[in-house]
Amino acid sequence: VKQDGFWRMWFSSKGDCYAPRYAESEDGINWTRYDDAIDLLPSPGGPDEEMVCYSAVIEHDGRNIMFYNGNGYGQNGICLAVEE
Repeated sequence: VKQDGFWRMWFSSKGDCYAPRYAESEDGINWTRYDDAIDLLPSPGGPDEEMVCYSAVIEHDGRNIMFYNGNGYGQNGICLAVEE
């Protein structure tokens, strides 16, 4: 997504569990990762307890909204996170 003059990318990577990550670029070719930029952790006992993956981000009213798959690559549901 291009916002505020930067290309922004949200993706997931696996550590202890699949978790969301963020990177940005000025040219869309060279990227810098900011792995701690997203403060979204799996919800104990929730549909995303084991994984947060396959995100899609849209901007609405100046805020980013992330739709993402939970456990089982979405088998347990599609989740929503709104930027504060």
